[in-house]
Amino acid sequence: MWKNVSIELNGLARALGISFLLALVSAVVVYYTNISEEIFALLAQLILAGGVFAGAAYVARVRATRGLIRGLNFGVMVFILMLIITVAINPGLLGLKSSLYNLMLCLASGALGGILGISLSSSS
Repeated sequence: MWKNVSIELNGLARALGISFLLALVSAVVVYYTNISEEIFALLAQLILAGGVFAGAAYVARVRATRGLIRGLNFGVMVFILMLIITVAINPGLLGLKSSLYNLMLCLASGALGGILGISLSSSS
């Protein structure tokens, strides 16, 4: 059982690492260019999608079965973790529309990452 949990936790760590790197690159690009700060919302969504995609691809590649389901599960896991952290830090940031949008984004990028992970596991 702990081996199965550790795969998801390792995928979560990878997703956080990818998200951190994407945030760092985005911050450097915005700082050194004339890009408007109005693009931050889009960058945040792209960073979230990239992190969930990478984490789901890793989990599906390691498990090598049911990539779509594994990716969707990973997306839900990340969304629930985000929801818990948001409620703990600042519940005023929660809104139905933004929460549903983030849930759909996590599900879609997780599903796509899971599908990619399966194709990577069968090719290696």
